[in-house]
Amino acid sequence: MTATSTKARRSASERIHSVRDGIANVEALREIFLVNERAQFEWIVSRGSLQEAHDKRDPGHMQWLWDIADHSEVCLEGDGQTEESEALAAQLNEVKFGYLGEKDRLLLRDAVILRCEAFLTVERRLPKNAAHIARVLGIQILTPITHWEMLRPWAAL
Repeated sequence: MTATSTKARRSASERIHSVRDGIANVEALREIFLVNERAQFEWIVSRGSLQEAHDKRDPGHMQWLWDIADHSEVCLEGDGQTEESEALAAQLNEVKFGYLGEKDRLLLRDAVILRCEAFLTVERRLPKNAAHIARVLGIQILTPITHWEMLRPWAAL
């Protein structure tokens, strides 16, 4: 292993410490996945999510996403998009969603089309508009921390 690859690996693993709520989000994800071993939530990874992750050039993250994406395809074979979900997602092109960036719009579009109940994100801006998005599109915007707060009361059942 070269000094450059060691430095790159170290900076990638240390990056979590510089992200606001980074450690808390990772801990919340851990708890969510532990509950998921019993609850069997369906995690969907869209093509947009895969592209966003690919752009970060993190092979470990990509492998994890490919594993989930394989499962996603099986889940969606008989229960994917509908005409209604496509019409609902088309609203994201309206002025009332002008505050969304293009990447967020595409990722949300995928989630709405695939009829997801929630959209999990670690970013800061999208959750600020969660109430509007839920009211118009019927999808919850959650961070790992907020999702864990919802699950925690039932985690021991």
